[in-house]
Amino acid sequence: MTLYELTHDGAALREAERLVSLQGRAFPTLVMRWESTLFEQSWQTTLVLDYAIALPPLLAGQARFNEVRIAAFVAGAPTKFLYFGTELGASAPRIGPEMENTIGRAPQFQEFRLEEQTCPVPYLKLIQTTPRIYGNGPQDYYSPPIKVERYDGVAGPEHLADFFAKAVADLDPVPGRTLTDPNQGFWQGARFVGATSIAIKRQGKVVGLHQRLGRVDKEPLPAALKLRDPALDLRKGWVAIDLGASTTVVGLRTDRGSAELLRLGADGPPLRPRDYESPTELALLRVGNTLKAWRERVVLPATRWEDARVGFAARAHRAASGPDGPGRVASTLVQLPRLRERTDRKEPVRLRGLFDPDNTEALRRPAPPVIDEDGIGANDPFDPVELYAYQIGLTVNQRSRGLFLKYVVALPAGLPEPRRRSLVMAFRRGLFRSLPAGLIPFEDTERFVVSDAGPSSLPFVVHAMRVFGLQPKGEPIPFFVIDAGATEMSFVGGVYRDANATERAEGVERVLEHLPPETLPTLGAERILHAMATRLYAQHAEHMVAAEIPFELPEGAAAPSVPDALLAPSPEARANVVLLAELLRPAFESMGEHSAPGRVTLLDVHGAARDVALTVPSDFVTVARDEAFAEALPAIREGLALVASKVGRGSDPYEGLHVFFAGRLSMNERFVRSIEQQLPSGAKPHRFVEPGPENPTAPTVRTAVVLGALGTLFERVRIVQRSDARDTFRYRVGRARHGELSEILGPTADYDVWRELGACTRPSVEVLFLRATDDAEVAADDPRVQRVECPLGANAVGQRIYVRAIASSVVEVTSGPPGGDPAAGALVLRVELETSGVTRASA
Repeated sequence: MTLYELTHDGAALREAERLVSLQGRAFPTLVMRWESTLFEQSWQTTLVLDYAIALPPLLAGQARFNEVRIAAFVAGAPTKFLYFGTELGASAPRIGPEMENTIGRAPQFQEFRLEEQTCPVPYLKLIQTTPRIYGNGPQDYYSPPIKVERYDGVAGPEHLADFFAKAVADLDPVPGRTLTDPNQGFWQGARFVGATSIAIKRQGKVVGLHQRLGRVDKEPLPAALKLRDPALDLRKGWVAIDLGASTTVVGLRTDRGSAELLRLGADGPPLRPRDYESPTELALLRVGNTLKAWRERVVLPATRWEDARVGFAARAHRAASGPDGPGRVASTLVQLPRLRERTDRKEPVRLRGLFDPDNTEALRRPAPPVIDEDGIGANDPFDPVELYAYQIGLTVNQRSRGLFLKYVVALPAGLPEPRRRSLVMAFRRGLFRSLPAGLIPFEDTERFVVSDAGPSSLPFVVHAMRVFGLQPKGEPIPFFVIDAGATEMSFVGGVYRDANATERAEGVERVLEHLPPETLPTLGAERILHAMATRLYAQHAEHMVAAEIPFELPEGAAAPSVPDALLAPSPEARANVVLLAELLRPAFESMGEHSAPGRVTLLDVHGAARDVALTVPSDFVTVARDEAFAEALPAIREGLALVASKVGRGSDPYEGLHVFFAGRLSMNERFVRSIEQQLPSGAKPHRFVEPGPENPTAPTVRTAVVLGALGTLFERVRIVQRSDARDTFRYRVGRARHGELSEILGPTADYDVWRELGACTRPSVEVLFLRATDDAEVAADDPRVQRVECPLGANAVGQRIYVRAIASSVVEVTSGPPGGDPAAGALVLRVELETSGVTRASA
């Protein structure tokens, strides 16, 4: 039975690294160290045991002796010799101590070296000895006698692994059983980073560590690896990405599976549904190393996780407490998509690392959104968004999952079209970098697809309809969605309807038809917090000047009374914005009032941490927050009225209008209540409730966007902008039948669709109409009912009469054979219902 075993387990590796540091170790510790060859590379083995010495087996036919160093804890005692045997006489085989320690710190440890020239006992006989160490200390000897055993930890294919994903993105390594399996293997064109350390266990307890020697950044593929064409692992599916300024959600779905949500930089499993909302942040620990690796290689650059990390790991880096806390904030880029605003305005943005703060890099405008055969160049400007997308690609395209070539990216509604194209192109570049080299050309737009999914509020509505049990069932569902996100507040309306005949022939079952979205760019949550932080900075201008605290103002904000040098862009100024915003965030996101601390640690212009006294009134955040909410209400009311006028059905345009709240800010009770109080009685509000930890896969207000985007791709749902911007038809039009108005057109009628009015029995046809104030039955002789004569001519007699709505108060009347379509070339009369005027439309 094997005594020793090897493992790549992360917890065991951390324990082994702590163990071989010898910190806290005491009597009777013995440490063995030797060098050997594993996977055709040089490795160093360190074992830490009590009362035992382990010796590696001889390699058959290669050597007669393995050189081993042994360090013994002696607590400073003047140890003299390592004895073999039971008698300590002058004739006992012995080894003298080393003059210089290489394993443990002297005088706590004393070292001996077993080598063929100096060891008095043949190597194969050492296993039969019972050595002792003599010293004038608390113990005269290591007692009982030291046991010598054969080290039998053999590295097999299962201990071979590819750690590229681990080193670059903190993902699970590809295990050796995959790499050496002829039916699986290692992707051609991928990059290989082998194991640099392997933990050693003895009867289940960690006792040592294998560590690789020499350069580990460039290495050949081990001979045991089986190569595999990555095209064999292409998955038929889509990846949907909701790129928000504050958080980003990533989900994927194959044609045979359900949606799967992914997390970036997560340490541990999700505990609540919100844990799938990955922070859109990039933490730079070492700028120099990151940029060097990024520019060295286009495909699969070896940026190290220890130098740059994203998502939850970036936020954890930024939020870590300690004296270097402000410096961590300065080395973290938050709200990555908003960097486009600054580079477009040619504002300076410098990157600063935590461990190399003097090695700064100025951002330049990113590469143009052009797809050509040149693809990506090593000299292209560094783009943090592209690096973030690269990390998403590595997370998606893992060896255990397969490869995806189709992506859609949802973005906020208010982004200018050039900026949308720039961000989508950055994602195309970053995702392409995560694929094995040679798999696909960069300019291949048929197989490698990275497209704009449109405003994120629209796929949100698609999934919200499902969550709240709303399906068209023959009648369109009018909607209005208020998307209160991190950088903007937007709203858009439309209808969710069944597909028409043409759309069904194209495989579409339902259509989300929307009007152009409207945006309030200054009322995003992060912009409101920035404005609050600016106000707080201005109120303490005297303290800020005294401490030389820099600050970055929002675009268009009035400058406080401080020297211009303190308002210049810099990593320190950017960090102070984040630090003050985080100070105010708890009160901003809650219903009640929160007290702020009397002091805050900020960075001065030299990068040093400085404590600054603050006086924050208890209602400071409440007042500023409610002012921002109040500013949004008139625009929301106007947008709601506009949408109701264009998609509302029935006498009350608000009747049956479903109002959805999207964006993380919609979780704020105060914000939602302020809007609900303004809604007309016929409108029906719908708001997501934050799911609890008991259901970690439940959709949130943010993950619903990705789930909706995947739904449009796999569930035959199409999102289109409404080509007809006309207001809802406002009349009831028909003919007299049994003394009642038989309605043919009403507020629910679609424009430009011919409806049959009845048979034409005389050259002049009478059409009845009235305003659609209600939908109750109306007598044909009711005073509210108006009549208009439409002279279609003698040729129309015997035909069917057709009528259609073409504007909110205009219809056209013509004739034709039975079957639903007017006759070609038939006279068409246009009726202005407001004035009862009849004109000839065409002949």
